[in-house]
Amino acid sequence: MNNKSMMFLSCMLSFILSISLSGCMENFKQEIYPVSIEGKGSYSSIQSAIENASDGDIISVSRGTYYETFVINKSISLIGSGAEKTTITCKNIDGGNPIIRIDANNVTIEGFKIISPKGSMKDEVFGILVHSNNNLIRNNIIANCTYAIYLEWGFEETEITNNTITDNQYGIYIYLGSNRHAIFRNNISYNGYYGIRIKGRDNQVFENVFFHNNLGMYLCCGSVNNIVYKNNFIQNKKNAKDDKYTNLWSYNGTGNYWDDYTGTDSDGDGIGDTPYQIPGYGNRKDDFPLIEPLQI
Repeated sequence: MNNKSMMFLSCMLSFILSISLSGCMENFKQEIYPVSIEGKGSYSSIQSAIENASDGDIISVSRGTYYETFVINKSISLIGSGAEKTTITCKNIDGGNPIIRIDANNVTIEGFKIISPKGSMKDEVFGILVHSNNNLIRNNIIANCTYAIYLEWGFEETEITNNTITDNQYGIYIYLGSNRHAIFRNNISYNGYYGIRIKGRDNQVFENVFFHNNLGMYLCCGSVNNIVYKNNFIQNKKNAKDDKYTNLWSYNGTGNYWDDYTGTDSDGDGIGDTPYQIPGYGNRKDDFPLIEPLQI
């Protein structure tokens, strides 16, 4: 093949490739849907923006208080203007219903305060009800709900991080058959029953602060092979309970900080000399309890 033929072939291949790539870019074009309660965005409600969005789109919500409940049935990112500035609540809600329900996979919820109406906790209200896989819930405040975040049976791999979960009855509830979730760097406090209750398996809970809950963390029922490490348990009425036999309360030589640990640290390595006994039928132990709380 002579040089002219090679140059022609190279140009043709480049042309075809550029057309193919431009077509792909159009197919995966991401739209941003602005929502403003003040009427400055394209939509005045989150629900209307969801109805018009497509998979992969971003719904950007301006500061304000949004009185609505809604279902997310598309793989979108719902991004608020910060949890201190953007509130989702409702004036009335029937018992057993969520403020936000996630029915699609690959959903992100970020930057909101999610709070149920006063007096609604007796009616069983969910802050976020997760009915799908591979979601991300981060940088939110969730308060005054029966269940702040409820992960339903049969769904997996939701990441819950950097949230403040406070003044609920249950903070995070992982139901039986809800597996392989990651819960980390959350502040979980003042919850009336449990900070976290896990019935599922193969979940990881690390770098959280459990403060002033009735029971910081409870593993029961089908909760096997969960790993709990690098958490601070401080001023809970009871720090933890584990009724199963295969959950781990340390990882790679690092356990958790327990404010009621009474052991010593004779070699000064920051790890207690004796294990911390986890109450419950599982007879589990944190073999590497931390002497000082972690900076989380």
